[in-house]
Amino acid sequence: MQALTIRRPQGPLRATIDLPRSKSVSNRALFIASLLGDLSLVTGLSDGDDTRVMHELLRDRPHTMDCGAGGTTFRFLLAWASVQEGEEHVISGIPRLLQRPHGDLVEALRTLGADIEPVATGYRVRGRRLTGRKVHFDSPISSQYLSALVLIAPLLPEGLELQWTGTRLSEPFVSMTLKLLDHFGVRASLTMDGVVVPPGAYEKRPYEVPRDWSSAAFWFEQVALDPGSSVLLTGLQKDTLQGDREAVQLWSPWVRATFQPEGLLLENKQEAGPWTDNAVDMRHVPDLFQPLAFTLAGRGVTAALTGLDNLVVKETDRLKAVGDVLRQLGCTAGHRGGTFIQGGAIKSKGAFTFDPDIDHRMALSVAPLALLLESVTVKDPDVVDKSYPRYWDHLRQAGYAVS
Repeated sequence: MQALTIRRPQGPLRATIDLPRSKSVSNRALFIASLLGDLSLVTGLSDGDDTRVMHELLRDRPHTMDCGAGGTTFRFLLAWASVQEGEEHVISGIPRLLQRPHGDLVEALRTLGADIEPVATGYRVRGRRLTGRKVHFDSPISSQYLSALVLIAPLLPEGLELQWTGTRLSEPFVSMTLKLLDHFGVRASLTMDGVVVPPGAYEKRPYEVPRDWSSAAFWFEQVALDPGSSVLLTGLQKDTLQGDREAVQLWSPWVRATFQPEGLLLENKQEAGPWTDNAVDMRHVPDLFQPLAFTLAGRGVTAALTGLDNLVVKETDRLKAVGDVLRQLGCTAGHRGGTFIQGGAIKSKGAFTFDPDIDHRMALSVAPLALLLESVTVKDPDVVDKSYPRYWDHLRQAGYAVS
């Protein structure tokens, strides 16, 4: 599909949306199920490309494991392949994925005894029995490094003692990994100094993947920007696994969120509450940055968002990408290090065209600006297949004109 143009509904949003399942949880659960030799233990998988690719690679175990654009898939499979004794795999992906930072994870795996070497298409990994126990990370650029190591830790003869110093970005994702270990019978702990995982086998237990709080954020954005709107997110519960449930608090000035038996009801508040005058630390929920930044611009709020250091090495430099869009729409925006500062309301109200540049979250979070603009045209709309393939259908279901 070359491009999609989105125009707002005729009246306020009224919709019931069946959110996708969490790809972050899906990929972790699949990893553990593969180590147990039974992928069927995990049900309700995400239908996003990242999880589809992860499932196919773990099922078929090809020599070359092409992860596409999936950073989580790539990093998790580096660790997975390291413990597949007697097997050799090449972990690969698109050129931009290979340019993203993976070296600290590779060195940590080598510290544990892994046989990994770089090749032109990624990394060649020869599986073996790992014997190491201790790893130290200082301000790692991605929490995925830690999660990848934690997932293989029960296979280590002495378990894993992972020291985590400096800035601790995206800590809820590490907590998510530990809770999945707990579900499968391994009692690990997150401490002030890092992570401790005891040795011991995973236990075979069924697991159903929950609905995705990260995807819910794009509906929080829409309800915040549309007076009189109301959206029911079916099946979304107050679960303790996903850190992005923080969306309830972050959008609370404009969105009333009420848990019901069917899911989470979002309603636009007629009278907006105050936005904090202080900088908001997003180090634990960086995936909420894009929809929140565009919400703030749509509401004309000046804000400083901090703790976003690792967003420069995602699918795109997300701080630059969001800033570019906001400036095109008449706002002020810029960043220094991991702090993003924006101000002013969206001034341009005409048709807007943009290229997400392979970043699914840019497409997902810019499209709702059709509520404020004449239209939004998204080049490469298939990019949302990475995490939320039914998004455009859901917008149509909610009353948008999508053509």
